[in-house]
Amino acid sequence: MKKILLVDDIEFNLEFEIKLIKSIVDDIEVDIDIDTANSVEDALSLINSNSYDAMIIDMHLPDGSGLDIAKIAREKSADTNIAALTIYPSQYEDKKEYFDMFLKKPIMLDSYKDNFLKLLKI
Repeated sequence: MKKILLVDDIEFNLEFEIKLIKSIVDDIEVDIDIDTANSVEDALSLINSNSYDAMIIDMHLPDGSGLDIAKIAREKSADTNIAALTIYPSQYEDKKEYFDMFLKKPIMLDSYKDNFLKLLKI
């Protein structure tokens, strides 16, 4: 069982990612548990009470930056794989110590699938 946290303030984006992830894991027959958060505050609350194999974090949230989430997640567990989801991945090149990869918006199905499997180390 893999446990994942998705963070995005746009509900449609979360629903899209969940459907995409479920189709990916159905193909490879891996059990997955997905938590979602719409803000930095919600994400930090979930991180404090759960352990995650992977996180995909939108970088621009109404109450802060995805970088704030990644820093705290890294402090809690160096084993959690973290991806930043952003329109401008090059803006975060100097923050590589907090992220295992950068996913570009808009989400492209094939690259998202490949990167998701790498993020989970499958």
